[in-house]
Amino acid sequence: MITFVDVFTILPDKQQDLLQAIQDVYRTVVKQHPGYISARLLKSSDGAKITAISLWENQEQFTAIKEIPGVQDLYNSELFACVISNDSHAYSSFVEIAGTSHKHNK
Repeated sequence: MITFVDVFTILPDKQQDLLQAIQDVYRTVVKQHPGYISARLLKSSDGAKITAISLWENQEQFTAIKEIPGVQDLYNSELFACVISNDSHAYSSFVEIAGTSHKHNK
């Protein structure tokens, strides 16, 4: 399994529009692609970033998604002009540290 992290630095007044466009592509195109497991889309509190974190079965299946027309359309869209920079990385391993639930005594 690989984790792909894609951080977009954007014009703050376009954060919601771009988030919606990315969400639409994940729901209509990426979700159907072989090897896709899941994704989380995050928006920063300051309005300047959107982060997409997606899980894939392997690198090859993730790499193939970049050639699909729906994904290409997003990157070529007029809306994508609001992206100031894009920093993307694939990670092949991770460590998850879960929290412990605490109940307060009354």
